Amino acid sequence: MASICCIPTIDCAECSTNGDNRYSCQYSPSGNNFKMGVKTGPHGLHAVATEDIPAGAVIVQCLPLAQSPIIHGPAKPTCFRCFFQEGDDDLSGRRKKETLFRCSRCQIARYCSKECQLSDWNEGHKLECQFYVKQRKMQHISASGEEAAMPKALMLRVFAALKLSRDKQSVAETPMIKDVGVVKCGPMHFSSLAVSPQHHSPSESVKVLNSVEMRLIKSIMMKHAIGKGKDNDTSLDEQTVAAVQIWGYDKSDDHKHNRTNDEEKPKEKLFTLDQALLRTDDAFRKNNFGILDALHSSIGEGVYPCAALLNHSCAPNAILSYKLDSGVVGKGEAFHPPLLQIVACRDIAKGEELTHSYVDLMLSTKERQTRLLKTHGFTCECKRCAEGEFVVLLPQDRTLWGKWPLEHRLRVIDQGERNGEENNVERVDLETALNQCSLGERDRAAILDCMELLLGKANQSMLSDDVEEELDCLRTVVNLWEDEDIDWWWTPFNLPLYSVRSQYFTALLANQKIEEAVDQLEFIVSTLIIAFSHVQNHPLLGLQLFTLGDLYACMRRGRKAYLTYLYAKELMTVTHGVDHPMVIQLDHKIAEQVN
Repeated sequence: MASICCIPTIDCAECSTNGDNRYSCQYSPSGNNFKMGVKTGPHGLHAVATEDIPAGAVIVQCLPLAQSPIIHGPAKPTCFRCFFQEGDDDLSGRRKKETLFRCSRCQIARYCSKECQLSDWNEGHKLECQFYVKQRKMQHISASGEEAAMPKALMLRVFAALKLSRDKQSVAETPMIKDVGVVKCGPMHFSSLAVSPQHHSPSESVKVLNSVEMRLIKSIMMKHAIGKGKDNDTSLDEQTVAAVQIWGYDKSDDHKHNRTNDEEKPKEKLFTLDQALLRTDDAFRKNNFGILDALHSSIGEGVYPCAALLNHSCAPNAILSYKLDSGVVGKGEAFHPPLLQIVACRDIAKGEELTHSYVDLMLSTKERQTRLLKTHGFTCECKRCAEGEFVVLLPQDRTLWGKWPLEHRLRVIDQGERNGEENNVERVDLETALNQCSLGERDRAAILDCMELLLGKANQSMLSDDVEEELDCLRTVVNLWEDEDIDWWWTPFNLPLYSVRSQYFTALLANQKIEEAVDQLEFIVSTLIIAFSHVQNHPLLGLQLFTLGDLYACMRRGRKAYLTYLYAKELMTVTHGVDHPMVIQLDHKIAEQVN
């Protein structure tokens, strides 16, 4: 089996040990020094550690094949290439844009600079722009309609990037940033992304292919495949073949990674364009990545074939972060697309499989299994899914569970592991701690229905600026679990309650009710400590601790602020990196509390 990715294949004597750059893979610096290799196993290709990796180490950095920001919603206007957000300073402190300018043609894409606009035009926006302009002419498109069209537009960006990569004769023609261990996958690697054996049912296939967006995409792709000005000299069949060749699919793709070295390679047969588009649509749903900012908020979507080599685990040893910054290119500095970093969230031994989570780790085992089967087509068999594999320390008296995890951890930081030990505690299975409930299914559903009604009322109150009614509704929902007169038990770390507390906390903070907000955030942080106890270091917990420390400081609870900042720094040094601006801010805040 030949190496199919820029990451080394390490279990085959005939395979490359330095990655495969026959397909224009690009590395920075030249060659690679990645801590990750590729092996084959019962579930196909997977990534493994090629050396011992300490927590916080960046395993590999990946540039996207294509990327697309969220157009509307809570996210600020974002540069379509580098994801610089309107009104922010970049990490170098050199650049600040109060207003990003729009593409004059589609009026949708925004840019922070002419350099980003020019680069993005060649890398993908030239086709995406046509799509948005023609779509607007064909039918009235609302803001929500533009957002819904994003995945289809991203498909065109990938197609443009694949053609651009194939058209280049030398990797030297595309400058790479000089950060250590950066890879940009070549054009052949997108076609190796995992898909389901049956991508779509016949009825789903017809619906996808006959949609207005997909018909428009096919037309744009076929014309771009054969080059500007040549469409009048070529038949539709020739345009179709050219488009399929750019995608790089052949009929042997689904089986080539399962063949032995002695098996004869099947004669290649090109997909039809419809088959290529259906396969790409499925690959997007299973392999694309949501791009997050430093606050762990979703700001876009990206295609990173290299990172897609990591399999899922509900007890992952790696997390994904995104570097939105400038980088050195050739002799100058430029702003690159979002750089995905695979980071070790705990110490990893050489030879251990590298994994990250595809789903929310706060979900119950049943919910995680259901989602994974629906979206990715497999049943998870990781250690966490085997009941009893992970335990947490909690008081024997369940009525003390609520804020105990945070209080206990701060005591340990303050007094040390030995002096922070407590009596009357027990080891509780993680799934029990997160999901235990004494109610039957019917009673549980009744409480959740009541919760939904109150949340709906709270949202209506928010829209009508009735602050007191909104807060009263949210307070009532929280009290469903806290009423001392109830005769049933539902763990205080359950996901529905966590979600309500988060909404309640946001509303309290927005209305300057700091003391009540702190009370809710202490419960939220305690829930996260339990939910992510098996991950060791999770960015969301670190960020919430940062916020809690700020609120403690605002309330002049100096000692608590100091200990909480220390806890936040312990986590964020791993998840964000020691040189990240937020970690540097934590250093200053810790010093202020000491003084």
